[in-house]
Amino acid sequence: MKRIRVRNISWKDYGISVQTQRELKEFCFLYDEKKKRGNSQDLTDCKMIEEAARESSEELAPYLLKSVTDDLSYEYLEFDDTLGRIPVGKTDFYGYRRKFYACLLKKIV
Repeated sequence: MKRIRVRNISWKDYGISVQTQRELKEFCFLYDEKKKRGNSQDLTDCKMIEEAARESSEELAPYLLKSVTDDLSYEYLEFDDTLGRIPVGKTDFYGYRRKFYACLLKKIV
C-alpha cells in the first residue's frame, strides 16, 4: 500500500472548510490570553492545542505551536532564535500545520 505524504494532504482531504479553518485559527490565536487567565476551561483549551501539535509531529510541535498561536509563517520561523532552525522544508511544514488543525478539530468536536 502506498503511503500518502502529509505534505500532499489538503484541507479538503481533512474535510475542513474555509469557515472551519478560520474558526480553528481564531481559537488558536487566543492561546496566550487563555494561558494567562488560567481558569479550568481555558487551560483545557490550551492543553488541546498543545496535544494537537504533538500529535501532528512531536519534532515540529514547538514550531507548530508558535506558528498557530502567533500567526507566524514558515519564513518567520525558519531560523527562529529560540527554537533554532526548523528541521523541515516549507511544503512539509504547512502539511503538518494542516494536520495540526485536523487533530485539533477532532479534539474540539
